[in-house]
Amino acid sequence: TRDIAIRPKAHGHAEFRATDGHDVSLHWKRFGRKGAPTRVLFIMGLAASHNAWQAQVERLVAQGGCDVVVFDNRGTGASSTPPGGYTTDAMASDAARLMDHVQWRDAHIVGFSMGGMIAMKLAALHAPRVRSLCLISTHLGGFFFRLPGPKGLSNLLQILAAPLVRRLPAGRRLASRMRSHLDLRCHFTPSFLNSVSLPPPTPRRRPLRWAFKRISRAARAAAPFSRASRAVRT
Repeated sequence: TRDIAIRPKAHGHAEFRATDGHDVSLHWKRFGRKGAPTRVLFIMGLAASHNAWQAQVERLVAQGGCDVVVFDNRGTGASSTPPGGYTTDAMASDAARLMDHVQWRDAHIVGFSMGGMIAMKLAALHAPRVRSLCLISTHLGGFFFRLPGPKGLSNLLQILAAPLVRRLPAGRRLASRMRSHLDLRCHFTPSFLNSVSLPPPTPRRRPLRWAFKRISRAARAAAPFSRASRAVRT
């Protein structure tokens, strides 16, 4: 994703002691008309920054009449990374504290993927502050609640392979492309992707298969040296 093109009306960090006891600093930006009757808070999913809302923010601001806030979840982008594991309860309370910081009593809440799970927790824990709830590509959570099918398992394997891919030559760029490819495939239907204008596609390459080929090739190249080393030791 690219940075949001329009300039924010305000930006900064909301610093507070979170409900899980950690000191948290959330990076946020505000767009549109401050004090507008329609207030919208966007909550992004796992490992993505506020810039992923670029298209939605620019469209709402162009239409007018909206006061929009986007932010980086804890552990993401320019926000702080407290120690320990994070729960959706704590991250939902983070969003509520951010609303306090920008002096919003309530807002329309939009959540994508993991952000949708946080948005549902926000609605459950702070119901009076949620004017409406828009959930995109998300579910209620729970490991056994929704097990993935074959395609989902294949996507998960590629996600798990990403750290190995990053260690290969030029692997960082490939791992980033893998993530973008998986996000598109996981969160959008083929009919939607075919209906929008996208950049010309790059030659298709199966990232996981390519990574395993590179690893196997490196192992074969090292095999003669390994055999020679064993011969010397014996």
